[in-house]
Order: sequence, then C-alpha cells, then structure tokens
Amino acid sequence: MASSSDSATNAPIDTIFDQLVVVGFNHNTASQGLRDQLFIPEDALGAFYSRLIAAGFGNVVVLSTCDRVEIVALDMDPTSVEQRLRTVFAATTGMAAAELNDGSFSLSGPHALSHLFAISASLESQVVGESEVLGQVKEAQRQADGAGCLGSGLKRIFERSYVVAKQVRTETTIGESAVSLAAAACQAARDVVGHYEDAHALLIGAGDINVPVVEKLRLQGLRHITVVDVLAPRADALSRRLGAHVLGMAEIGDVLAETDIVLSGLGSAQPIIMASSVSGALKKRRFKPMFFLDAAVPKDVDSAVGKLDGAYLFTLDDLERIALKGQEQRTRAAIEARLIVDDAVENFMQAEAVRMAAPLVVALRGHFEAMRAEILAENPDVTAQEATQLLINRLLHGPYRALRKMGGSVDDGESLPEAELLSRLFGLEKDKD
Repeated sequence: MASSSDSATNAPIDTIFDQLVVVGFNHNTASQGLRDQLFIPEDALGAFYSRLIAAGFGNVVVLSTCDRVEIVALDMDPTSVEQRLRTVFAATTGMAAAELNDGSFSLSGPHALSHLFAISASLESQVVGESEVLGQVKEAQRQADGAGCLGSGLKRIFERSYVVAKQVRTETTIGESAVSLAAAACQAARDVVGHYEDAHALLIGAGDINVPVVEKLRLQGLRHITVVDVLAPRADALSRRLGAHVLGMAEIGDVLAETDIVLSGLGSAQPIIMASSVSGALKKRRFKPMFFLDAAVPKDVDSAVGKLDGAYLFTLDDLERIALKGQEQRTRAAIEARLIVDDAVENFMQAEAVRMAAPLVVALRGHFEAMRAEILAENPDVTAQEATQLLINRLLHGPYRALRKMGGSVDDGESLPEAELLSRLFGLEKDKD
C-alpha cells in the first residue's frame, strides 16, 4: 500500500532531517501504568505495524521495552505525525486519544536524531550505561525490516546510532557504572544469602539493572528463578530468556516466604511489597535473611521493609556506595558521552549533506562538459581565449535570466536568497574583500 511515508525512502537526502520524528512515551514522561497499557509484545508487533502502514507510515521503527514505547519515523508530513500516532495507539489499546496527551513527547529533526543516538548509547535509560538497550534497539530495527517498514534513510540513521553507542562505551567510562552496580548487587546478595545454589530469586519486572544482576547470579550458581510482571507476554519473554518460572502478580505473597532474593523494577504508583507481607514471610522462614533490591522509580518495596530484622533492602544509591562509583564520576562520564552524541549528530548531518550534494555536482559537471563540447563543435577554429569567453557567456546565460526573473518579484531592499546562495557557492563575498 502506498503511503506518504513510502516516498521518504527515496526522497531527496536534504529532507531526511525535516522528515525525522520521534514520538512516544518513556520513563521520563509517562507513568509505568500508562507504559504498560501501551506496551506492544513481540507477537503483536506485526498487527501494530499493519495499523501504522494503514495510517500512512511506511518508514517507521517501533521501540517497545519496559522503559519506553517510542516510534521513530521518516514522514513527509511530520507536523501531523504525533496526532496520527495517538490515533493508532488509541485504536490499539482502546484508550481515548486525549488520554495519551499528558504522557507523550515529540521530537523532530536534529533533536530526534540526538535522542535516538542517546538511547542506543544508554544515556536515556533509568540506569545510565546499562547494556540491554542496544540489543533492544537492534531488535526493533530487525522487526521493522521484517515488516517492510525500514527504508534506506532510516536504516542509515539506526546503524549510525550503533557506531555512536560503541564510541561512547569505548571513549568513556559510562558502561562501567552499570557493570559495577550489577557486581555490587551480586556481592551484596551473596553477603546476605550466602551460596546461590539453593537460593530462590523473584524478579518483579525487568528493570535496567535487575536482568544483568540475575544473569550474573546464574553464572555464580543461581538455579531457581521466578518472574512476575503485570504484563503476561513480557513475563513470558523474560522467563524464556532466563530459564525461569512465571507467576501472576497476585501470587507474589504466596511465594515470598520461599524467596531469598527479590529484585524489583516495575515502578508502580504504590509499593508492591509491603512491610507486613515481608514480616509474615520472615516469620515463616524463621527469620532466614532476605535480600531486596528495589531498582524502581517510584519504589516497589515499602521503605519500612529495611527496618525488619532479617530483611536487607538495597537501592541503586546503596549499590553506588558499595561499588565506590560516586555520582560525580557517573555525571562526568555522562557529560563526555553527551558531547560524543552531539558531535555525532553534527557529523552525520554534514555527511548527509555531502551525500545529497554529490549527484548534483556530477550533474553540474556533466552539464558544463556538454556545453564545452557543444561550443568546440560549433567553433572548431577558435583560440583558447575565445573558446573560454564563449563558454563563460553560455554558462551564465541561463542563471542570469533566472535571476532577473526572480529579482522582478522581490521588493526593493529585500535580498534575493538565490543570489546569496550563489555568492556563498562561488566565494563572491571573499572576492569583494
């Protein structure tokens, strides 16, 4: 089906940034509840892409994770993208389009490009420097390609974002923060529960730091993992990845007494685990220690849990102190990474401009060469000086007439943009100096 966005694939390269738009919902703009309602599981992506195509989006990538549901698109009518996408989301979820206004954001042009680069470089994650997001972005591109919605321009943008992500990890210490936090969590858990072979872990939601922690714990001997999420498809996908069991949210209380390690990262409006539930679980366990890592914003675990005998509650701030990676170091690395992203945006835009100009320069050279051949054919006996003069006159004839025609429609005192462009192209302003 043809759409306004289909032509974006083959559109002139100088319009690619005018067409680039990112619209969506993430942990900075929307609540966890709203993001859960909008989350698109993998088995529903095909139908969602069909809706996007029907709405006129032919060059588009869907990023659907725990942190974000964002749409990256090249579209010939960028001013209408946000409203059209709200309509698609409303039709998909059954929500009213007006309900989506508060939690959504929209970026375009270089700002959209910078945002995508920052996502791939894990600068937009709840835990800056985490490694999960790059794989998620690559998978999103693969899904879009499979749906027939990935044009060459959007593909170039995404692939450049991977180069930027690698540069950020190579040239800054941004990745060390997440690695050290996960290592600190594993060490803290070991200090509380001892060996992992017989330990039971409960993973509530994914979170940016919890999955790396579970994967490290598995390498160190953890075998019993249970996954809980408000969205069953998300829990199923996570359980397959981790080789874990799946439970419903309502069953958390049933298994709490058997659980040694609780990792939570949902960020619900109200705490999921209350002190009264943990107190009851501890009594059943005869106060065998329990380790809690609450990596959610807002918090999933009642802060009073940390005051209970036998319950050890850690937050990301606690892990930072354990890892001796202060906020100052993380901030410095993030600043360095942002500068890399800014440079990458500028360099990519310049490269696209050069890429756009190349066919025009070739065509212009061919045009000039044709005129030269034509003059020599018409005047075989002229001298080099005469031939040069004839060529100059002929080359200037068309532009001169066009400028006169355009100049006639310009008011007195108003500069002609085309004339200014010619001055810049041929360095006429320097000649005046």
